[in-house]
Amino acid sequence: MIIKHVPMRTLRKSNVVSLVDYLTNTQGRQERVGEITVSNCHSDRPDAASLEMLNTQSLNTRAQSDKTYHLIVSFRPGERPSAETLRAIEARVCQRLGFGEHQRVSVLHHDTNNVHLHLAINKIHPTRYTLHEPYKAYRAFGELCDSLEEVFHLEQDNHQVRKTGGENRASDMERQAGTESLIGWMQRDCLGELRSAHSWSELHQVLHHHGLAIQPRGQGLVITDGQGTFVRASSVARDLSKMSLERRLGRFQPPGVVQTAKPTRRYEPKPVRSRMDTRALYERYQQDRLARAQARAVAMQVARTRKAHSIDAVKRAGQMKRDTIKLTMRGRITKKLLYAKVSQTLRSDLRQIVDRHRRDCVAITELHKKLTWADWLRQQALGGDQEALRALRARDAARGLTGDTITAVGTRLMNAVVGAHQDSITKQGTIIYRVGLSAVRDDGTRLQVSREVTNEGIDAALRLAIQKYGTTIAASGSDAFKTRVAEVAARSHLTIRFDDPRLEQQRQRLARESRRPLTPETSSATGPTQTGPSPPLTPPSDAVLRHLAEQERQRVQVIQTPTVRRFEARDQGMVQFGAVQKIEGRSFALVHRQDELLVLSIDEATFKQFASLKRGHSLRVSSTGSITLGRGRRR
Repeated sequence: MIIKHVPMRTLRKSNVVSLVDYLTNTQGRQERVGEITVSNCHSDRPDAASLEMLNTQSLNTRAQSDKTYHLIVSFRPGERPSAETLRAIEARVCQRLGFGEHQRVSVLHHDTNNVHLHLAINKIHPTRYTLHEPYKAYRAFGELCDSLEEVFHLEQDNHQVRKTGGENRASDMERQAGTESLIGWMQRDCLGELRSAHSWSELHQVLHHHGLAIQPRGQGLVITDGQGTFVRASSVARDLSKMSLERRLGRFQPPGVVQTAKPTRRYEPKPVRSRMDTRALYERYQQDRLARAQARAVAMQVARTRKAHSIDAVKRAGQMKRDTIKLTMRGRITKKLLYAKVSQTLRSDLRQIVDRHRRDCVAITELHKKLTWADWLRQQALGGDQEALRALRARDAARGLTGDTITAVGTRLMNAVVGAHQDSITKQGTIIYRVGLSAVRDDGTRLQVSREVTNEGIDAALRLAIQKYGTTIAASGSDAFKTRVAEVAARSHLTIRFDDPRLEQQRQRLARESRRPLTPETSSATGPTQTGPSPPLTPPSDAVLRHLAEQERQRVQVIQTPTVRRFEARDQGMVQFGAVQKIEGRSFALVHRQDELLVLSIDEATFKQFASLKRGHSLRVSSTGSITLGRGRRR
């Protein structure tokens, strides 16, 4: 596991409400947001908790630095810690950094190959209103990771600090954007020549050949490409710092004679190393980027022209009103009051025009926003471009799925029916399918069932493997997972064969047993059968919903009434328990799904069983309204 702090470099952009909103936004992907936990706040709703944190921050008027601490806890590919483990890790991390009593919202994300936990922490103490900044937190991160990996038996990661901050940022940029950074390009192309220079003139000559220049800035040296991009020399390599260079070459000397020869090479942000030729794709990307910039410029010009015309029209209308008042009205006081009314109307209209223009600019920027190389590949892959998908999977940063996985080789069988819907694609080229409560990940060679591993998900993964790769199945991972795969394959009567002889024998035995007709003895051994469906419960009335909405508004202490509605079949899936209540002699269960409160009618037995359940407990609700918690017990 890795712990990373995400600093906000521009203070005016720091907003805990915006951060929590970003972390809890599904962005149209069901697999993005997982469990949400709110700590040390009066409300257990993330939106209300973020407002509470913002109010606490406003009570500290002395602090000039960022008042929000954004932390990411990332796990190795294939690791899926339980909810209890995640809560324990979050508590230990916050306690070690000194944020144990501070307000925070933690959100689990599943939309990448690495499950990761985001923590939005209020640096202002909730009662003392003092700002807490962890001392040398980067050292505590490594110690925390080592201890947590040992305690919770997680896969060990390397926590040795081997790169500078600039190198880490450059590596992050290459991994996220998919293009070479200036630091990475220099380290791969000219670092050896820079180290072999024996004088400042030779150093300047090497830099000039690569279209670079070195110059002093502050107490150190920076290297620039002449196009506005510059990096600290010590970020490229520690032995290129000002102190190291002056110790080796003497006191810094600027370039003497202006170089007339043109550089032989120049830095250009090209795609990082890949296992396939992406030149044609990258040319398409550059053309698309140019077209987006041109379309954005045209749309912005149209918006500015519309704004200017609207302002001109409003001003002309205001002037006409003033002229009319001047010619037709009598009395100094009357004219003064009418002029004031016209001015007030004019100011209101101008504010509306400006606000509308701002909204238009935001919409235009979002529609024609600049995409990085990796984001553009993802967008094209989502649209069905197989070449873009292969380019994502060919990146050095792309790693295959590990852990409990399914793969297949052999003759393809294209008539396997799969009830899977594509949810998203990661920057490593992993396609995420949604199958009921489960998610199936496909990296091109292996399939993995993640997040709510159900029999339905394993069945879909097996059918996808048959359809995409073949009928000879290889299951890897834990013995429990392999056994479960064999059971599902036997129950579904799939035309497959496991490459593991032991697993194949188990599948064949289970398949024979599943075809065997049930006798009275075997029927009684499997447990009691249901005599029929339980009578449906009447859904809550509008009056009950209004009463619960007012109760929820008072509980979370918000001004507006929260969204409270009846549970519907489309709401099936994971929810968080809120409470149970009796209203007008009827029993109801209240559960949270994202920012909505859903109300289900329940019977008396379920009410008694849920009365002692802790708020925030994770539940699973089917489309019929039946609730599952704990070890599969149904309520």
